[in-house]
Amino acid sequence: MIQTEKIAIIADDFTGAGDAGIHFAHFGRKVELLLCIDALAQKRRDDTDIALTSETRFLDPPEAGRVVLDMVRQCLAAGYKRIFKKIDSTMRGNPGREIEAVLAGTGLAAALICTAMPKTGRTCVDGVIYLDGIPLHLSDIGHDPFHPLASSNIADLLRLQTDLPIGLIGLKEVEADEAVLRQKILTMMAQGVRLIVADAVEDRHLAALARQLTPGDLLPVGAGGFAEALARLCAPEGPACREERKLVLHRPIVSVMGSLTEVSRRQTAHADKSGLFRTIDIRPDAPAADIRKACEARLNEPSRSQSNILLRVVNGERPDKISREDGERVAEKLGYATASICSMLPCRTLVSTGGSTSMAVAEALGIESVDLIDELLPGIVVGACNRPSGGIEWFISKAGGFGDDSLLTEIDARCVGV
Repeated sequence: MIQTEKIAIIADDFTGAGDAGIHFAHFGRKVELLLCIDALAQKRRDDTDIALTSETRFLDPPEAGRVVLDMVRQCLAAGYKRIFKKIDSTMRGNPGREIEAVLAGTGLAAALICTAMPKTGRTCVDGVIYLDGIPLHLSDIGHDPFHPLASSNIADLLRLQTDLPIGLIGLKEVEADEAVLRQKILTMMAQGVRLIVADAVEDRHLAALARQLTPGDLLPVGAGGFAEALARLCAPEGPACREERKLVLHRPIVSVMGSLTEVSRRQTAHADKSGLFRTIDIRPDAPAADIRKACEARLNEPSRSQSNILLRVVNGERPDKISREDGERVAEKLGYATASICSMLPCRTLVSTGGSTSMAVAEALGIESVDLIDELLPGIVVGACNRPSGGIEWFISKAGGFGDDSLLTEIDARCVGV
């Protein structure tokens, strides 16, 4: 029974681990987001699912595959027999090589792949990803400076990294009788198809696909939408495993905007103009001493209304392409700036946008893991920090490419204090 098996969610970045794992927490399972796989061996987690970040989005495909394969083996050795491979809904990173690695580690014959997230306008039709009706490669995310895309076709994007045979299950087949859908999958597997890509435009399509995972002969692969559909099937039949923790967010909020997508830029601009945040601009080439001085000077300015802090990177116009090294440098500077702010300001609530930034911030603050608690809005995940020195209580994370312009002010409206 899926309900009694321990589940490991493996994502390629921090925000992906959170926005997949939170669905299992919603349905009564206890889920801990680990920042490092080494923590898996430090204590027993008999009644706890885990969400893991491999931090492989910006690695070369072969290296990413090796990291993920090792992670799968450690999860299996620790008793996590069910694995959900979280991939980015817009196919950024190394999805082909990483799915291949999980199949190798688990010995499963095939993966059932669905990237759709209908709640956030992300659908898949005829194997093509659409964002609010726009083909992925023509959208703003398709022009992500870290991962510009030339195609919206999932099979095409997978073939950039893997030679495993690929097949497609269209909407008509997903909507068919459950037995018919199952037979279609079995036929594809018998023909040697290893990567089964499925269409979905509504939650009911994801639910139909999730039911095909019950026998345990397929590797589930997808974004938060598919994770939610599977989590619904994995809900404990008896009392929930996790203890309910009351969510009370406190001001001041420290919001760290590391994503360079146009959506995140608009959210940052809206927050900056709202009067609710003191904005601190950080240049990626600034020395650590200058960053700390800039934070200290801004925090010491008198203000009656700006109780929150908005931390952003300023570096002129967005280039068409950014290297892995550039991204790591930016994330590291934001992590250092956040730790500096939190050492000067009594802060209990953090908001971080972008997977690399969220990881850098968590590491800079000494956060060891995060217990996933709630989802404020689709894809906006709240976790309780496990941090030896205390202080920071809530960590709110999100990927960069979605959300209303008013996102940060909406989060502020949910807070109390100051």
